[in-house]
Amino acid sequence: MFVLSEEKFQVIIIGAGVAGSAAAYTLAKAGREVLVVDKGRAPGAKNMTGGRLYTYALKELMPEEWAEAPLEREVTREIMMMMTPADSVAVDSTFGSVNQQSYTVLRARLDAWLAEKAEEAGAMMVPGSTVDGLIIRDGKVAGIKTGDEELEADLVISAEGANATVAERAGLIRPVELKDVAIGVKHVIKLSEEIINERFNTVSGKGAAVMCVGECSKGVSGGAFLYTNKDSISLGLVVDSQSWKNSRLPLADIAEELKRHPALARYIEGGDLVEYSAHLIPEGGFKSLPQLYADGFLLAGDAAGFVVNRGFTVRGMDYAMLSGIAAAETANEAIEAGVYSRSILKSYESRLQQRVLKDLALFRNSHDYITRTRHVYKTYPRLAADLMRNIYNVDGSPAKLVSGLVKKTISGRVPYFDVLKDMFKGGRSL
Repeated sequence: MFVLSEEKFQVIIIGAGVAGSAAAYTLAKAGREVLVVDKGRAPGAKNMTGGRLYTYALKELMPEEWAEAPLEREVTREIMMMMTPADSVAVDSTFGSVNQQSYTVLRARLDAWLAEKAEEAGAMMVPGSTVDGLIIRDGKVAGIKTGDEELEADLVISAEGANATVAERAGLIRPVELKDVAIGVKHVIKLSEEIINERFNTVSGKGAAVMCVGECSKGVSGGAFLYTNKDSISLGLVVDSQSWKNSRLPLADIAEELKRHPALARYIEGGDLVEYSAHLIPEGGFKSLPQLYADGFLLAGDAAGFVVNRGFTVRGMDYAMLSGIAAAETANEAIEAGVYSRSILKSYESRLQQRVLKDLALFRNSHDYITRTRHVYKTYPRLAADLMRNIYNVDGSPAKLVSGLVKKTISGRVPYFDVLKDMFKGGRSL
């Protein structure tokens, strides 16, 4: 526990994740008095992700220093895979140059580096401390409570993650609903850089992102991911919380079984498990967004639900970083004016409009499509595998045109209208 007596900060930030550190860095660069409180023993210690960072956001945060960040591999190979219990069908795309669009990352390393940069800029970082509540006076947030200490601030930014208990207990946001979150389970498997290069047909510094649907989630709404790091592989599973609860399936066992599927086992064979983690992921999207500001208070990152899952891409870290920047810019405006009421903090939402909210609005139906389209997780992966098997099968029987093989594969298994309807809805939602 730390002790700071009779001191008031201009801004206190709850959480030293991507959003919190981005806000702290931006504010400290502007010469503001900033305190960041994080309950992890060190920044990044409690954070997990698949994970992949789209670097345009990092470049906006620190144009000169972004390349120094502990990034793992540039993603130059994208694989979308449909899985049955024994088979898989994949679309494998390799790009010679993607202009440093995205990199795989390990959050423990990335978050620690971002926090260090914020400290170097002048922010005060206090890890290993839990914020128990907010100080609220005359309807305005005026600081935080941690243990026996009360620390005052002109403005508090909550970047506490998907389970934003501090903001929730204060009545500033509604409790998290099961339908609006997913559960992610991740294994980090140690392999040599040379073996990863060989298995993914790549070179050092370049890597792959694999997104899977079908058998990996046992028919539950969700999917699997695999990302190549420098000398490890992040392999995991994300499932919709409501669907998982209704299925009564043991998530840890399913995640363990994922490692043995023939489509993925060959990539991690001989590796050593060095990390296992699980976490909530906000996936309610635009329809579940909370109020983003109140008197003396702003909400950023996962705490605000800034995540978009389109199935073939999942974005959250870039939005978190952009929201941290926007929160800092709004705080700067408030400090300059000496006013911290909703009337001035509402500009936060305007700043987010082009950076984050426009995307969330565009994909407002993606979550419903992914969770409610019943054929996606069982029927279509099996149809895809059977169709490809029929196309490549040569057994001496009369050959058929591809159109005939498609009809043979689909007939009696799923109505054609359902296929067309799902394609149409997918096109409009994703």
